[in-house]
Amino acid sequence: GEEDHVPEKGDDDYVPDNEIDLAELAFEQGGQLMTNDRWVPPKGAVKATLDGYDEIRVPAPERLPAPGADEPAVAISSLPGWVQAAFAGTETLNRVQSRVFPTAFGSDENMLICAPTGAGKTNCACLAMLRTVGQFRSEASGAIAVDAFKMVYIAPMKALVAEMAQSFAARLAPLGLRVAELTGDTQLTAQQLRATQLIVTTPEKWDVVTRKGGAGSYAALVRLVVVDEIHLLHDARGPVLEAVVCRELRRAAETRQAVRVVGLSATLPNHDDVAAFLRVRPATGLFCFDARFRPCPLALEFVGISDAKPVRRAERMDRV
Repeated sequence: GEEDHVPEKGDDDYVPDNEIDLAELAFEQGGQLMTNDRWVPPKGAVKATLDGYDEIRVPAPERLPAPGADEPAVAISSLPGWVQAAFAGTETLNRVQSRVFPTAFGSDENMLICAPTGAGKTNCACLAMLRTVGQFRSEASGAIAVDAFKMVYIAPMKALVAEMAQSFAARLAPLGLRVAELTGDTQLTAQQLRATQLIVTTPEKWDVVTRKGGAGSYAALVRLVVVDEIHLLHDARGPVLEAVVCRELRRAAETRQAVRVVGLSATLPNHDDVAAFLRVRPATGLFCFDARFRPCPLALEFVGISDAKPVRRAERMDRV
């Protein structure tokens, strides 16, 4: 019989097996702001309607009672000796850190930690980092295989990236680990990247890096990704952050190499949805702490101008 003809590039009679209409796949709905029309005031809130404006006062939450015997604080002295160097000057973990300790340092599962500002989420991230480092540390010699792994800490702003890079560099220096800052303003050579174990970067920069991907890329050595301020998924920069996380999860599924993802947030009402997105097991990997866990109780006061006319509203704002 006549041999099958294999079409070459440029053949005019070549017909593809399938066609995809890209216009039908276009997302035209745009972003949707998901809010509630009904506002439920916090417990103890007081609303006062005054001349042209409203005041809402939210009292500071009550302090939590002191931890009992059933909730002991984790002593730094109880940690392995090589870990204690990263917590110099600290005697015990606080209540938030002690609760997440078994999962953060004792397992490799993904985590989502929602806690108020100042509650100690950075130490929780540090525990997860030390867990990853321990996997590449020889128990016999204490040597760490620094070329075998990398960790990534993603922060939303360049100023925060610089601050966290400086903080982690001081804490991980006793272990011989190097921390580098990677943003649009700071460039690293290939040699510098190879010598770095913790990369502190922004979502946009890490998005560019992981797009280039490949088995030989240093991004393939990443074993831990910490995403700070993960509630920005609902922000204008959310799609970039979502793409970065999805890319890491997909890489872990394809390469069969564990990539741990840890999300941190100070305010996240729909934490169940974000936990599902991060592949977090709610029973063991999801931790939510309300305002009572804030080290310094915070009272809030809101002022809403009720004048409809712009000129009068501006004058009222100046007076208030």
